[in-house]
Amino acid sequence: MGSGNLAVVTGASSGIGWEMSKQLAARGYDLLLVARREDRLRALASEVSHQTGRNTDVLGADLTQPSERRKLVSALESRKETLQLLVNNAGVGMVGPTVAPPLERIMKLIELNITAVTELSYETAKIMIPRRAGGLINVASTASFQAVPYMNVYSAAKAYVLSFTEALGEELREYGIRVMALCPGYTKTEFQAVAGVKYDDTRFRSVMSAAACARAGLDDFDKGKRISVTGLGNKLLV
Repeated sequence: MGSGNLAVVTGASSGIGWEMSKQLAARGYDLLLVARREDRLRALASEVSHQTGRNTDVLGADLTQPSERRKLVSALESRKETLQLLVNNAGVGMVGPTVAPPLERIMKLIELNITAVTELSYETAKIMIPRRAGGLINVASTASFQAVPYMNVYSAAKAYVLSFTEALGEELREYGIRVMALCPGYTKTEFQAVAGVKYDDTRFRSVMSAAACARAGLDDFDKGKRISVTGLGNKLLV
């Protein structure tokens, strides 16, 4: 069953992207799921289609690669009549001294967390402006609001996402395009393991789930908010 309203979610193979995809389908969107792990995407697509009846397609893509981003842009352009929402969720973290990891790893973080977000936001806006409708959610972080030693490049990248998204939202408002920066705090996802974060299991039980974070973010988007900081504790923090 197709709705004619398409949401595209990057980084959909786990965590917030996974949960946001499920909740968008429940809210009546068809989906294009994007991530490197195509097997995970197909499992999610099957689950979502079975539970909601929504049309769900997948696109395996490594968004650190310019050619792979162009592949996604082509997919967006071919669906421009139904494209209603892009969720730029794909991202990666890094914890430790700035000079410890290979420079290549740092540059890949910048490529994914900054360059890909900028390029995909740009291309999506170009599609939506003539129609004077649509929406864009860029996933930033509570780290956007402060300089974080030992998460230096990550926090700086997310500060860029927040600033870029706020300004873009002001520019696109006259075209009826809603733009929001989603700023999660510590959330139960694969982010910690990938970034090299070690945590205490007891304290981690009280951290917001990815499902709760996705729900709060989408609720704020529906309310027309420009910035969504999920969780009362995180709101107080920032």
